[in-house]
Amino acid sequence: MKAKEKVFSLIEIATKTAVGLLPSPFSAAFDAIYDGVKESVLAKRAEKWKQEVIKRLEKLEMEYDSLINNETFATSLMKSSEIAIKTESDDKRAILADALINSTINNFGEMRTLTFLPLIEKYTILHIQIIKYLHDDYKNEHFFNNQVPTYLVLFKLKFHGVDEIYLKKAIKDLQNDYLIEEFKDDSRIEILNTRLELLTKLGNDFYDFLKPNNEG
Repeated sequence: MKAKEKVFSLIEIATKTAVGLLPSPFSAAFDAIYDGVKESVLAKRAEKWKQEVIKRLEKLEMEYDSLINNETFATSLMKSSEIAIKTESDDKRAILADALINSTINNFGEMRTLTFLPLIEKYTILHIQIIKYLHDDYKNEHFFNNQVPTYLVLFKLKFHGVDEIYLKKAIKDLQNDYLIEEFKDDSRIEILNTRLELLTKLGNDFYDFLKPNNEG
């Protein structure tokens, strides 16, 4: 069996294992219903996940020989497969696939991999969007007529349509996990050359872990 086929086989095994390991939340009387869910909904999720991973491997022309015995790839694949089957979000599956590739290419190791994957699991897409905004756009944000907003107003402008309570909850979650710095909601944003860096070292590492694979 060629290296590429071995890697694809490993992905297949990890995906099927993840589906099989999910325990039934029901009593024995409802096991048949749960088995039906596994065969329909979870099987579709598993197939979507497998295709997300394979698409990235082929796009990046990964060296399959190097993946077969790569410990970081194996660890990340097993854990991310389990999370990918649990979520209904295609966006989160795409993020997980990016994280799988990033952790392998950059040799993140088990400690960082097992620190960051559970965060992706528990976070909503809003949490991830906040991280990406703070990394990509926040530091270069310009304000009309120098009307500098408070931090909370800025976040409300950037994520308009999101209920304030959910936005504040997401920000607090990220602060509690040491990914972004503490700040007062009513503090005003500093001018560009003195603006506070809101992403912590851990936050920047987390961004590198989940960023799209077409980024440098």
